[in-house]
Amino acid sequence: MKGSGLFSAITDKRGNVAIVSALFLPLLLAFAGGGVDFFRWNGERTNLKQLADTLATRGAREFLLANASTSQIEAVINSVLESGYAQEYGFESVTKNISIDENEGAVTVRLTAQPSNGLILTNYMPFKAQHEITSTAVAMGGMNVCVVALEATGDGAVSAMTNSQLLAEECSIMSNSSSTQGVVSSGLSTIEAGLICSAGGAIGSAASYAPQPTLDCPVYEDPLSQRAAPGVGPCDYYDAAYGERVDEVATAATSEIVSTATSVVGGVGGGLLGGALDPVSDIGEGLRTTYTLDPGVYCGGLVIGAFADIQLNPGVYIIKDGPLAADIGAYITGENVSFFLVGDEATFYFGPEAKISLTAPNEGPLAGVLFFEDRSAPEGRVHRILSDDARVLLGTFYLSRGVLMVASLLPVADQSAYTAIVARKLQMAGNPTLVLNADYSATDIPVPEGVGPVGGTVFLRE
Repeated sequence: MKGSGLFSAITDKRGNVAIVSALFLPLLLAFAGGGVDFFRWNGERTNLKQLADTLATRGAREFLLANASTSQIEAVINSVLESGYAQEYGFESVTKNISIDENEGAVTVRLTAQPSNGLILTNYMPFKAQHEITSTAVAMGGMNVCVVALEATGDGAVSAMTNSQLLAEECSIMSNSSSTQGVVSSGLSTIEAGLICSAGGAIGSAASYAPQPTLDCPVYEDPLSQRAAPGVGPCDYYDAAYGERVDEVATAATSEIVSTATSVVGGVGGGLLGGALDPVSDIGEGLRTTYTLDPGVYCGGLVIGAFADIQLNPGVYIIKDGPLAADIGAYITGENVSFFLVGDEATFYFGPEAKISLTAPNEGPLAGVLFFEDRSAPEGRVHRILSDDARVLLGTFYLSRGVLMVASLLPVADQSAYTAIVARKLQMAGNPTLVLNADYSATDIPVPEGVGPVGGTVFLRE
C-alpha cells in the first residue's frame, strides 16, 4: 500500500511538470523565435545600410572627376546594382531613390526592401514594415584648399563680421571646429568659396554664404604638421627699428594733424598706430628713406616706422621675442622671403596705410611658406593685417597657434597668384575684403603639400 501511494505521488508530480511544461513551451518557443526574428531583422537593416553607403560613396566619387553630371552619377549607381551587388548583401530586390546636389557634391541614396518572413515578429510593427535606409556621401576635394582653420572646439574658427568679404571662389575653406558656430558670417558679411566645410555647424543667413556650408565634415589634418621649422642661431640684430615714430611724424605736421594723431594713436606699442590716420600724405613723401635688409635673426623684433621703405633681400627672417611691425606709412617689399616667428612676443602687425608686398621663397626648406609661427607659441595670439595696401601676399600663412585678423578697408591679397592660410582661426571684422586666389600656374612659387590642389576624398554624412 505504501509503495502504491509513493508511486501515485510521483506520478502526480510528473503530471504537474508535464502540465507546466506544456503551458510554458509555447512562450519559450515564441521568445526564441522572436529573438531569431529580431536578429534577422536587425541584420537585414545593417546590410541595407552598408549597401546604401556603398552606392552613395560610388556616386559621390564621380564628383572628383572633371565634368561629372547627374546622369553620369545615376548611371554609375544603377550599374552597381545591376551587377548583382544587392544580392551579395542578401536582397533579391531593392527599390532606390537617388538625390544629387551638384553644388554641394552630395549624393543621397534611399533604399527600401521587403523584410524576410520570420517566425513570430513578422506580424507586428515595426517588423512587418519595409526596411527604409538613407545614406548621404559628400565629395571633398577635387578642387583647391586655401583655408584650414585648426581650432578644434571654439566658436568662429572662420568668421566674417560686420561687412567683411571673404572671397575664395576657386578653392575650399575648411573649419575643424566642432562648435555649432564653427563658421560665422554675420551682419552684411559674405563668405564665398568653391566649398565651405565645417566639422561642426555654421551660423548666418542664406545670403551670407555661397554655397551654403557643408556641415559635419571630417577634420582636415594640419597639412604642414611635418614641415620642419628653421633653426634659430645667435642674434644678428637687436631691437631693429627703421623710420620715424608716429609721434615724431605728428610733431612735424600741422596742428590739425597733431590733434588727429593724438586721438587715434595706440597700436602695437612703441608709438605704433592702431587707428585711421593720414599724416603721410599731408607731410609728403620727401622724407622717405630706403633701407635694404638681409636675412638673419632679429632679436627683439623688427619695427618699421613712417617714411621707411624697406627692401628685403631673399631668405629667411627670424623674428624673435618681438613683433614684426609696419607702422603707418611704412613700406615693406620682399621677394622670395619667409618669416619665422619665435618667442611669446613674436607676432606681425601691418598698420593702416602701410604698403606691403611679399612673396614666399620658390626653393629651400620654407618654399611656399610666407609666415611660419613657432609651434610652441602661446595659443590665441593675434596677427593683424590692417593695411589698405597689402595687395601682394603670395604664399602660405602657417599660424598653427595664432589668429589671423584682417581688418583693412581695401582688398587684401587680390593681386597674388595664390594665398593659402593655415591658422588656428581666421577672423575678419569691419569692412575688409580678403581675396584668396588659386592661380597656381601663374607663379614659380610652389604650394605646400596639403594646401592648393589636393587629392579628393569622399565621406559619409550622418
